[in-house]
Amino acid sequence: MDKPQHDSPALLQTGFRIFFLGAAVYTVMAMSVWMAFYVLGVQMNTVMPPAIWHGHEMIFGFTMAVVAGFLLTAVINWTGLPTLSGMPLLILFLLWLSGRVLAFLPRPFPIWPMTLSDTLFLLYLSVAVIRPIAAVKQWKQSAVFSKLILVLLAGLIFHMALSRFYTDVEQKTLLFAVYVITSLIMTIGRRVMPFFIERGVGYPVTLKNNVMLDRASLILLTAFTVIDVFLKWPLVVSVICALLVIVHTLRLSGWYTQGIWKKPLLWVLFAGYVFIICGFFLKIFEPWDHQCGDSALHAFTAGGIGIFTLGMMARVSWGHTGRNLAEPPRVLPLMFACIILSAFIRTFPPLLNGSPYVLWIGISQVLWIAAFSLFVIFYFRVLTSPRPDGKRG
Repeated sequence: MDKPQHDSPALLQTGFRIFFLGAAVYTVMAMSVWMAFYVLGVQMNTVMPPAIWHGHEMIFGFTMAVVAGFLLTAVINWTGLPTLSGMPLLILFLLWLSGRVLAFLPRPFPIWPMTLSDTLFLLYLSVAVIRPIAAVKQWKQSAVFSKLILVLLAGLIFHMALSRFYTDVEQKTLLFAVYVITSLIMTIGRRVMPFFIERGVGYPVTLKNNVMLDRASLILLTAFTVIDVFLKWPLVVSVICALLVIVHTLRLSGWYTQGIWKKPLLWVLFAGYVFIICGFFLKIFEPWDHQCGDSALHAFTAGGIGIFTLGMMARVSWGHTGRNLAEPPRVLPLMFACIILSAFIRTFPPLLNGSPYVLWIGISQVLWIAAFSLFVIFYFRVLTSPRPDGKRG
């Protein structure tokens, strides 16, 4: 299954190429459809209710495509073994793509084809990620692949609930998936951000992770996810989120050095992490202001997930195609500014002035579309062309 395909085109040589490009194109299209419905009032008739469709496609569609591209590439570095390429990689991508197409079909269409496509995609991805890890017995990666399994389970439960019109269960599984992916981002961030910063700022600096903060984060994140999704104890969640704000502010401050501001590929990851902390901060006040809960959700999704994924897509796509990370594309500050402003406008202005709520949503959507459109335009050739150094990958 994992044998390299030496005659495969560049787009199918490594997982990040086809999945990053597919994710970016799809989120531009999906967000445009959502804007047409939410802002312009265009009727939407899909196999899922519009709000559920939006949540599902942004998490299980866009985000999981980015996760697939990242993990299929990262596992090569972790284990020294190849992951999917060539035809096996194309099959995985087509499973993902078929799920996205089926999600657009009109409501009378049965949901089981989409359920089958999505489930097979997540199952195949899990096997492709876990197999090389198990082969070298690198069980320290369980913190990563266990979250992938949890997303797979959430996807299965979501589709079961969708087939029976259990709206409450659908919403809970989507929220659970958001929290698991947020946790995955924080796990990846803990590993890569100090490493990237030490080697990217251009001067000697040593950054270390604090074991006590790591343990506190794991315990608190697990408790937060279980209690907020399943138990609904708002005051307990508020206390846990206050502690999470402290833990992750201390962690992020330990990674700070002023040189990051000269490197867009570094400060964008900081921005994404800050939005996750803002999500926890806003959750503190949800029991007294429901709008804080909505803003917190979008701090996690539009902010943490959106910003961090775009930053990692830009970095991995540039570095893993043999290009110099010290000389990234000049468009990066504009691209990152668009995604950060999109997240900011979606998260904070509705709290201060909710009257033009639809206007805030529309502006945020336009900026999101602009950010990922810039990625497609400036990275299309990077992702579809052979490496300039002649190596495979």
